[in-house]
Amino acid sequence: MKLRLAFLYIVSAILFCLIVVLALSNKNKVEEEKKEEEEIQFESGSTIQLLRNTTGQIETLDLNYYLLCVVASEIPFNYEYEAIKAQAIVARTYLFNKIKNNKEENADVCDNYAHCQAFTDISELERIWKNKGFSQEDIKQGEEKIKRAIVETQGEVITYNGEIIDALFHASSPEKTEDASAIWSQIDIPYLRAVDNVEDESYDKRTSTNVISYATFKNTLIDNGYITDLSIDDFKNIHINEYTKSGRVKTIAVGSYCIKAENLRSLFGLNSTNFTLKILGEDIEFNVLGYGHGVGLSQVGANTYAKSGKKCDEIIHHYYTDVEISNINSEQMKRGEI
Repeated sequence: MKLRLAFLYIVSAILFCLIVVLALSNKNKVEEEKKEEEEIQFESGSTIQLLRNTTGQIETLDLNYYLLCVVASEIPFNYEYEAIKAQAIVARTYLFNKIKNNKEENADVCDNYAHCQAFTDISELERIWKNKGFSQEDIKQGEEKIKRAIVETQGEVITYNGEIIDALFHASSPEKTEDASAIWSQIDIPYLRAVDNVEDESYDKRTSTNVISYATFKNTLIDNGYITDLSIDDFKNIHINEYTKSGRVKTIAVGSYCIKAENLRSLFGLNSTNFTLKILGEDIEFNVLGYGHGVGLSQVGANTYAKSGKKCDEIIHHYYTDVEISNINSEQMKRGEI
């Protein structure tokens, strides 16, 4: 009897082990299949034509690979997931607006951040991130987070009155974003209005200071055709002439001249037009708040709102006035169906 019970116990134990092994095997198989499925699904099946400005070559890229490189170039991968999803929708919207309204010659878009969106191949970004001290695990998790954000927002773009918008964005606008009309010759863009904004004060470029000598200031303005001369007395009497509705500097008075703050930002590398002026002997000091032109989505703000629990659609509706999130693919875009 004891032998029979021992035998049954041994058989039961073996069967139990077999069941556990099979269960684990099936679980691993399912996870592997799921992983493979996710990797296959990342490719959109649609392509875009990218102009490489350095070589003049045009490359055909999968749409989602292009977005991966753009989003990874434009926003830190360690930002909150909902902020990255918002950036993915913005990047897709920006691309499709470009395809519809302002394509490159023989291409859909270029890789020059000053003309289109920042684009750096993911292999190069991995090298940059590694040099910044990120571990291989951090980098892999960051890439996967961006890929998931692109897949989860597949086909989503921002529209206004049924038209795809010009989805402008920038790094940081503490307190308030800017109205597009204040930047671009009074052009009214109803969905790009100044809105109140909350941002994490720990952002390392929240404030910055630029000190420029009288000689450099004068010669730069002369060389670029903004003035013909500037005395030291006029230099010392420089002052802010006008503010925008959002509180940024619109123009400054330079002797008898009136110079746009946005032109100063470009000429002297100021981080934004939200600045104060101080004359220090024969130097001018710009104390600057924020980073970028200030129009549309603020990335630091988006990350701050995501930390507070806001979802990507809430973030988008905060920064773009009276818009909708619609669904479209690149083939529809090229056929002019939106």
